[in-house]
Amino acid sequence: MMAVLTLKTVRPALVRLHRYTGLLLSGVLLIAGLTGSISVFRTEIDAALNSDLFHAPAPTRLLPVSTLLARLKLQRPQTQVTALLYRPPAGRAIEVYSSETVTGRKDPVENEIFLDPGTGRIQGMRPVEGCCFNRRVLMSFIYRVHYSLDLGQAGMWVMGLSAMLWSIDCVVGLLLTFPLHQPAWRQAFWRQWRKTWTIGLRRSSIRITFDLHRAVSLWLWVVLLGIAISGVALALEDEVFNPVIRTILPTAPPMADTRLPAHPVTIDQAEGLAAGFVQAHGSGGRPAAVLLDPDGGTAMFYLFSDQGTEPSGLGSPMVTVDLKTGQITAGDMPGQGASGNLVMQMQLPWHSGRIAGLGGRILICLSGLAVCMLVVTGIMIWQRKRQPRQASGQIA
Repeated sequence: MMAVLTLKTVRPALVRLHRYTGLLLSGVLLIAGLTGSISVFRTEIDAALNSDLFHAPAPTRLLPVSTLLARLKLQRPQTQVTALLYRPPAGRAIEVYSSETVTGRKDPVENEIFLDPGTGRIQGMRPVEGCCFNRRVLMSFIYRVHYSLDLGQAGMWVMGLSAMLWSIDCVVGLLLTFPLHQPAWRQAFWRQWRKTWTIGLRRSSIRITFDLHRAVSLWLWVVLLGIAISGVALALEDEVFNPVIRTILPTAPPMADTRLPAHPVTIDQAEGLAAGFVQAHGSGGRPAAVLLDPDGGTAMFYLFSDQGTEPSGLGSPMVTVDLKTGQITAGDMPGQGASGNLVMQMQLPWHSGRIAGLGGRILICLSGLAVCMLVVTGIMIWQRKRQPRQASGQIA
């Protein structure tokens, strides 16, 4: 009975907390839900909108990374490559992210360049952070709004703090669905709680609105809480999430391999070292993408996939090779490490839905639309409950 009495005592405070937290976050959640649903399939939509950039004939033989970099350098000598997705799916172009110094501009210009995978010829280019509704930059703009409201680092703090409040509000909302007059260890508690998972279509419109708000929240509760927590991780990874995880859970440092004799290696040799390291730790496939350090000192290989697509589950290995010594300085293998490592690894796959493949992505897409519905129904419920108070105030 103490548990029931405690819930009855704090329920009014929880109702106010849920109400005003929801109102405070309504704008952010509406934007995040809608843009997030679109962003789940942003690559496919982007390729459909810009087929002239993304589509290319499938080559009979893939060019080595060094050859691609050399041919790009011949075409654009001022380009500094930061990322190269050099083993694309069949029928797709190679994507290059680059930084280029332009006379008269203080900051370098960042571009996305598309190469023919068979020849290395540039077949198109666009700015990385263009604005706003031109088909060339539409999807990158929507995605930028999703994770930062297109406000840079300040926007990421807004999204991260909002995700923290939303995580708390998810728990508060769940508590508010519990029956007040029955302890959880009695069958009557579960019998009454089961009714909150249903939508009474024969009720009044406001009751249907309330049922929608509550039932959809319950059915998607685990998914929505996971999206909220992973939202904190993605927006404030180094500032908040990872330090907290390292404090409360055991974590292991990244794996490394410094046993090889130290000597400089080419980018192609580094790719072979990364592939061998991953295979030695129980994973297959060769890397399909690489991040290059601006000073040319390191190369981080990722997207280990023979098809050049994002794998499902906990994602892809990431292996960093020191090009000056030929040694592997950091290796992150999905599914390996301490419990804290696994928690950190699952955040992006959960948030994107890739943890469960295509089905997971569809679920996350629908969940984003559900968030928009919850915002709208929550505001409708709040407005309806304000009407009696306003009427009584006018009578007084």
